[in-house]
Amino acid sequence: MNPLAPLNTMLDQTEEALGHSPHPAIVALPLGAWAVSNISDTMALITGDNRYDDVARVSMGIGLAGAAAAAVTGIRDYSFIPEDRPSHAVATTHALGNSVVGTLFATSYILRVRDREAGRPTGLLARTLALAGGGLALYTAWLGGKLVEEYGEAVKPVMDKMSDEESLESERSDRGRERLAADSPLGVHQG
Repeated sequence: MNPLAPLNTMLDQTEEALGHSPHPAIVALPLGAWAVSNISDTMALITGDNRYDDVARVSMGIGLAGAAAAAVTGIRDYSFIPEDRPSHAVATTHALGNSVVGTLFATSYILRVRDREAGRPTGLLARTLALAGGGLALYTAWLGGKLVEEYGEAVKPVMDKMSDEESLESERSDRGRERLAADSPLGVHQG
């Protein structure tokens, strides 16, 4: 028996309930939490108030927990992208970049916990790693948007689940994804 079968079943059910992959919704948690962490680090440097260090550390931990869920759903979405699609290279860069982002924030978090346990304020290395992670996260989030908006990735599984009747109706309607390029996996809407 596949040990991941219960997880896959849960993800399938979640996707069916949402009407799309849960990945785009989940990524908001780490991105938001890490933004709070970066802002708190900046405020700690500007004001010298160590309470911002606590906010930065806690929000960073929340972001790391959210990133674990985002990674699971992202890997699942990635598994649906054929290697011969142009979007596969973008998805690979997105995934590798997010691995680096997670590593930067995890390392920063560990350094912060050590500093706190030793009674020291957060060190410059921990702050620098977090700010680098935040900057890189902006780029990888942009790549994620590019995958959905330009290439139509993570939209196709929902399209596959549509009934034939719904597919015909959507082809005849005036709405659609006209902004997609002709070489995208979903093609250009023909109204």
